[in-house]
Amino acid sequence: MRRQHSPLVLAVVRGVRSQILDGILTHGRRLPSERELSLQFHVSRAVVRKAVRILEDEGDILHLPNCRPVVAQKDQSRQELAHPSYRYLGIWIWPNMGDYGASMIIKGVQRAVKDPSLRLMISNAVGEDWDSRLASEREFLKRIAKDPHALGVITWYLGAEGNQPTLQALRDAKIPVVFIDRLPPKGFEADYVGTDNVGSSRQAVKHLIDLGHRRIAYVTNLDDVSAVHEREAGYRQALDIAGIEFDPGLLFTYAVGEDDHYEPEARRLVEAIMAVPDPPTAVCAVNDTAALTLYEAFTSKGIQVPGQMSVVGFDGLLRWLPSGGYLTSACQSFERIGEIAAELLLERSHSGTPISFRHVLLDAPLSDKGSTGRVSRALITKPLNQEDTHDVSKPESLHSH
Repeated sequence: MRRQHSPLVLAVVRGVRSQILDGILTHGRRLPSERELSLQFHVSRAVVRKAVRILEDEGDILHLPNCRPVVAQKDQSRQELAHPSYRYLGIWIWPNMGDYGASMIIKGVQRAVKDPSLRLMISNAVGEDWDSRLASEREFLKRIAKDPHALGVITWYLGAEGNQPTLQALRDAKIPVVFIDRLPPKGFEADYVGTDNVGSSRQAVKHLIDLGHRRIAYVTNLDDVSAVHEREAGYRQALDIAGIEFDPGLLFTYAVGEDDHYEPEARRLVEAIMAVPDPPTAVCAVNDTAALTLYEAFTSKGIQVPGQMSVVGFDGLLRWLPSGGYLTSACQSFERIGEIAAELLLERSHSGTPISFRHVLLDAPLSDKGSTGRVSRALITKPLNQEDTHDVSKPESLHSH
């Protein structure tokens, strides 16, 4: 528990620190004596001694045995190092600015930046294959590390350990980095702003359980990142809390390749899901992209959503529609993520590299838009084939929200 200090002690701490910041007490200069500080701040010498200990603990002064305390040298902040002609924040986004989540994150960053002279440099991955996309991320981060105009970077990081040397180059240049969406790679401590994926996924699955579902499939993807692993963990936690045994046969992978052909993969998954003995009555997907294409694939096979199959997503990508969309989903606070990330980055650009880093997690509340319903056993239990292509439109209720 943090020790509480008296207002008098804290007043002396603030006073001495102000003199250091204003250049009255410069680096290497001896601190005034206890008697001088006592007279200056109109407090007892005991109060001065406590204030000096706080200043020493927080790195403002150095106090060697049998010596008068001296003002410590602190590393220059990025604000002090950056070139004054113009300054910018770098933002690495995924997949691109056409994505709803990415655009809302940028909107949040813009809301946090109050200085009209501070620019934003926004970029995203490009290339025909994954290696090319990682290379484009690496080049973006390298350029920022060498740019004297950069104040810091917000990154929706893709490169795992592979691009970690570029992260270290940023740190060596005293350029602060704030990660969004997924945790920093192992071995690189940094600030992070994202979603409580475990808790939000757990609540989404609990919603299905509360509707009576016990056979709940989970569809993950190939991304080896913290957000994906955490959402699956939330699914398993919800089952465990409800006393439902985890069935590995109900865990599926949305294996979309680099050509980004989503619909064939969704049709393949529907075939696999409905071929399971005692098939599930609900599907929880790792994101809305998977959930929406699965929704369409189910209905094209004559399986009514939510009448015969409930579907839950994660992101809330359809909330921008006038109707609010038709997919029940855990809605990420993209705009707030961007705003907090920018606030944290600007704070770091002033204060320098911290002793400890901050991780901020935001809830993704479930928005029920009609793609889930009470469990129904009126399901097609035979494996479906390519000829089963009934044209079933979305229920009216799905468009009423």
